[in-house]
Amino acid sequence: MEQSYVRVLGSADWLQSRRNDHSCYTVNDRILVDACSNVVQNLLEQDVDPVSVSTLCFTHMHADHYMGLAPLLLYWRVRKGSFGEMTIVGPKATVRAGFERALNFVFHDSRDLRAEVREMPAIVEIDRAGRHELPGWDIEAIASDHAVPGLCYRITDRATSHCVGFSGDTLYRPEFGPFFKDVDMLVHEVSFGTTPCTEENNGRCRHSSSYDAARVCRESGAKRLLCTHTTLAKRESALALARSLVDVPTEWAMPYNTFPF
Repeated sequence: MEQSYVRVLGSADWLQSRRNDHSCYTVNDRILVDACSNVVQNLLEQDVDPVSVSTLCFTHMHADHYMGLAPLLLYWRVRKGSFGEMTIVGPKATVRAGFERALNFVFHDSRDLRAEVREMPAIVEIDRAGRHELPGWDIEAIASDHAVPGLCYRITDRATSHCVGFSGDTLYRPEFGPFFKDVDMLVHEVSFGTTPCTEENNGRCRHSSSYDAARVCRESGAKRLLCTHTTLAKRESALALARSLVDVPTEWAMPYNTFPF
């Protein structure tokens, strides 16, 4: 049976570091979760064809999570001349507007967009909770608790029955445990590193720390934890803390690596 895996294209927060782009992943190189700024180049350097990653799941539409959509659309424009095979999933409040901004950026010089591009992508707008089925895959989503409308994803490979969860950017919610129940791998942000998150210190930006990632891991029964989305200076201490709080394999989402689930 073929192994399911997550490929890490980036695991930085909104401040990139050397050889580490904004947080971005593929699932079996067919589903893209968020789009870092250098997503096309990162895919090509890992021998992944950008037009084979045809389903895009956005956790939210902050720039560091979707600014790579424009170069991805440009690549598809040149290679295929159509977006008909592309599906874009995201928060109902913002995903369509985010797509339109990226489209206008790429086609600002076009006199007749419809003549140049045969088909537009399917846009799946999820309002707080929803489900989308693909051939071989189930994608489930619930609302995150972030500064803008956002989603957490649970993605199941029907061929293996294995599933992976993505927190996106979020403050802890008690609903996460049941939503991520028994996932084979949980990819969880740790923006605040080893600093506990409270409404007082985190009320505006609404992120998580290693304490929150570990809590969701324990409450869900996740079999593996992949920490992501913090600065280079916080990475080692954040990972060490998470490892001390859970009894499952816990790693950093190192770019240019694949992680089976």
